[in-house]
Amino acid sequence: MTMDLIRKDLEVVAARQGVAIPPAKPRAQPAGHKNKKKQLPLPPALRQAAADALKSYRASPEYQALLDDMPKMNLLQLQQRMETALNGPHFAPMLDLMRKPDAFDVSVQGIVDKILGYFIPQAVSLGIMAQAVFIIGISGSAGYVVNVDLSDFKSGVYVGGAGDLGLDAGVEGDVVLGFWMNAVGDLGGHYKGGEVDIDDLAGVVALGYLQDEQPALVFVGVDIGVDDGFEGSDLYVFEFDIGHEPIYQPGDATYMVQFTTMTCENSKDNYDTVYIEFFQDGDDTAYRFPAWNGNQMCEASRDSTFSTWNLGEIVKFNSSLTVRLHAGDFTPSPDVTIKPSNFNGVGSTYTLPWDDKTDGFNEVQYKLVAQLLKA
Repeated sequence: MTMDLIRKDLEVVAARQGVAIPPAKPRAQPAGHKNKKKQLPLPPALRQAAADALKSYRASPEYQALLDDMPKMNLLQLQQRMETALNGPHFAPMLDLMRKPDAFDVSVQGIVDKILGYFIPQAVSLGIMAQAVFIIGISGSAGYVVNVDLSDFKSGVYVGGAGDLGLDAGVEGDVVLGFWMNAVGDLGGHYKGGEVDIDDLAGVVALGYLQDEQPALVFVGVDIGVDDGFEGSDLYVFEFDIGHEPIYQPGDATYMVQFTTMTCENSKDNYDTVYIEFFQDGDDTAYRFPAWNGNQMCEASRDSTFSTWNLGEIVKFNSSLTVRLHAGDFTPSPDVTIKPSNFNGVGSTYTLPWDDKTDGFNEVQYKLVAQLLKA
């Protein structure tokens, strides 16, 4: 499976998050080592529902289209495809089961669950599992994740990398369901491979992970290859929000500019998570940069490392380009609009200013430099 484009996206995620990936180390496997069959910490009814859902999805044209498009997809496109599938008809019976108040948590079943070691997932995901170089030489999984509880519905994207080297240990496969002990917003960290259950009756393979020695994550799939040495393998998971705005402007335009640098002169919350949205030629379609999360910024007097952000984003327009800044939970007003008359020829720059008071005392000030590349 070609994963070059997705790998590039995940490398950006690692850089943005400041993730320190432990160096991959090959593990020598004991002679004659075999995977052990252990009790999978999922209720049997949910295990069967997952198997039925995966079987239905894998028989669909949507699944075949996913396989065909995978080599060309980036992380945003993968998220959108997984979101559509998980919210579609193939997984609806499984989600309905999980969202029934008494599906697994009746008193008798609760006692059984406790004795057998089952856990009731708080979040469910659909993603891919592959032995590809995702982030700096590690393999793992990426996908779309949602809360089971509709009263606290949240969604996001996860990426996970396993600290295995090469193809001699760990797991590989294609589409997997993930069942998470924690809800969206509390996922992430170090997951340790602990339990493997090859369920021949349901026709699926499950990979169990522990966190702080407790069951925390189960991946369920059909074509997941489980090699010797899975138990004890590591998975480093990162969770982040991703917007639904498109990030690529279609077609051509007369003018092209590059957002080069943003400077924080006064932050709102000392360290703001900053991102921008821009609107082309008066259209209400919002384009977001970066595609997920944002960049942490503060004024130079507090920490010069975070006072300047080198964006490098290239955007296009014909008559105008309106830019909206988001700084933490505050959106400075008004939006700033760029017009061709703001520039003095190709190569010239224009500085977009934001200066807004959050109250009578605190003021948020940012500046964004745009350079004209094409006219």
